[in-house]
Amino acid sequence: MIISQPAIFSAKRKSTGTEATSWTQRTSQFAGNYVAGGDFGNGVWVVVGNGGKLSTATDPTATWTARTSSFGASAIEEAHYGSDGYWVIVGVSGKLATATDPTGTWTQRTSSFGADTIHHASYDGTTYWVAVGDDGKLATATDPTGTWTQRTSSFTASGIQYVTFGSDGYWVAVGDDGKLATATDPTGTWTQRTSAHGSSRITSIDYGEGYWVASGNDGKLSTATDPTGTWTLRNIGFGGSTTYEASYGNGAWTVVSSGGNLATALDPTGTWTARTSSFGATTIFAVYYGTGGVWCAQGSTGKIATGV
Repeated sequence: MIISQPAIFSAKRKSTGTEATSWTQRTSQFAGNYVAGGDFGNGVWVVVGNGGKLSTATDPTATWTARTSSFGASAIEEAHYGSDGYWVIVGVSGKLATATDPTGTWTQRTSSFGADTIHHASYDGTTYWVAVGDDGKLATATDPTGTWTQRTSSFTASGIQYVTFGSDGYWVAVGDDGKLATATDPTGTWTQRTSAHGSSRITSIDYGEGYWVASGNDGKLSTATDPTGTWTLRNIGFGGSTTYEASYGNGAWTVVSSGGNLATALDPTGTWTARTSSFGATTIFAVYYGTGGVWCAQGSTGKIATGV
């Protein structure tokens, strides 16, 4: 009985999830600079990218407003909203800034990354923020406005591209050379796992509906139900394109890549359906779900699109 209940719930959720099938380009305020990533939180959509650019919107299908990021001309790699009420943006030269209102003041913090690029930051919903970057660096904080402490990541000198916490209690970090590591306490031991990506860079990791999904170079995407166990490569139909990000939301998965490729699935272990992304052949770097059935994708030449 206990074993069968999650399977029934999972199957029901997947059959009623909604994939984003229609994608429309929006005016981004990035003036041709690439848009690297973004997030949604507390009613606000945020996108970030090259040249220290940051824009916000309350309706991503309407007006995006440029904001002052405190990064100057330095590229911002990613933005993340935590349920503790903080926004964190990270980027080149070890820069990390926080805000409680993304439309207002962004304050630079001491990241402990020195001059190394920070690629991603994430929050577990209760205690820890984790930031990752070049040279295998990984740092944790309980307050993102305070002290960020470097930890031993097990990536040695390999860059870490992405880190995420799953509701199954695991942190998973992925990066260069096909490396993937897990931890239950991010301040403690990070254990390297066999990733199924060989030596290809893994660019993103996300968790949803009982599945972990990793994406990366050479068109690779893999799934696992236990991140400490077996990872299985799946066919998403992208050929050798770099798969930059796979994200979960609204009961469905969306994956994006170079060449303007975009595909969706209700079950990441099954069939992925190619969608017309509205990016043409332009690279799509990131995609995330917000609210109201709306997704947002970002890419080269300042492009932003919403999907429903």
